[in-house]
Amino acid sequence: MRKGDERKLEILSVAERLFCSRGFAETSVQDILDTIQVSKGGFYHHFESKEAVLDTICMRKAERTASETVQALSCLQGDAMGRINLVFRQIMPLREDELPFMRMLLPLLDKPESIAMRVRYQEALHHAFMPILEEELHLASEQGVICPPVREVAEPVLLLLNQCWLDAALALLYAKQKAQSCDTTALFALLERYRRCIEVLLDAPYGSVLLLDLSEWIAAAEALI
Repeated sequence: MRKGDERKLEILSVAERLFCSRGFAETSVQDILDTIQVSKGGFYHHFESKEAVLDTICMRKAERTASETVQALSCLQGDAMGRINLVFRQIMPLREDELPFMRMLLPLLDKPESIAMRVRYQEALHHAFMPILEEELHLASEQGVICPPVREVAEPVLLLLNQCWLDAALALLYAKQKAQSCDTTALFALLERYRRCIEVLLDAPYGSVLLLDLSEWIAAAEALI
């Protein structure tokens, strides 16, 4: 790896750690520079702004999560729906191991200036997980567990999953802004609505789709609010 590439990765690693521990708005470019002792010229050689750093972090996060999913699937001994549900869970950045990242992302989700970043992150998730989901849906279809045309259904399923986690995150953000507690009934209704839509799209048995365990959703809500 070239020295310039190493420096770029170092900036991304330090920035991600600072964004997650302090918050994106509370972390300045100077904070990043002070931590890794790099000049402003060195920083701006790789990134035009702090927002560009966050964009790259989000895209790398999606790619890293997809890679971890492939690794987890290679070790999974289970039925086809169990494998599909694992993919669904991994796409959701509200699960327990993603909370530091989501805590950083949450305050930015409804800001007009951050919409482009949010869309790019969702697109990165979509792109990274499409081949994984298509493969798992193909295997499940061959086994007769689901009965949709795989290439036609993978994309709308991913769109629903991306919208599901975003709707849930925005609900938590608005509750936090109003200093309210988590409405678990509304959270369950939202989860169930998307779960059932995906189940119908897949023509899967009723109750077989699991996006994220409700207890994990509630735990995420309590931690983020």
